[in-house]
Amino acid sequence: MNQMKVDGKTIGIGLLILVAVVFVLPRLFNTGGATTPDTIEQGDIQVGRPVSAASVDRDGCPVNVTTNFAPDEQIYIVAPQTDVPAGTAVFVRLYHNGMAIEDTVEILADQDYRNTCINFVFEPVDGTFDPGSYEAEFYINGNPAESVSFAIQ
Repeated sequence: MNQMKVDGKTIGIGLLILVAVVFVLPRLFNTGGATTPDTIEQGDIQVGRPVSAASVDRDGCPVNVTTNFAPDEQIYIVAPQTDVPAGTAVFVRLYHNGMAIEDTVEILADQDYRNTCINFVFEPVDGTFDPGSYEAEFYINGNPAESVSFAIQ
């Protein structure tokens, strides 16, 4: 049986390869290297940091950004400054006190979109939301992405 000699030089080379794989390769291939604090990158997809808002403007971008809502308010979940190529599937899952309670309808990008706002709205069932802590999480092509937390008083 062949036995490999492990010395300081072998360990050093192994650590150098590990550093290259973790830090250098993603930047070379633009697959998860440095991102700005306001965006999340997944390949060609760049999703703006989600916010919750009381309304949206005519471009679907957030107006009245807030993390506190009344039980009878609509809640807009918006990812501003988003780039998605044609064919990208997006939906948002709503959680109440950690339990998934509703998914929006999945939308499919019919063309490439650059620097756009993707928004979804949740409306109260039977007139009101139950009070408590909520989280809305974006799903991109079936994979969980970023989320935003908010409360209903």
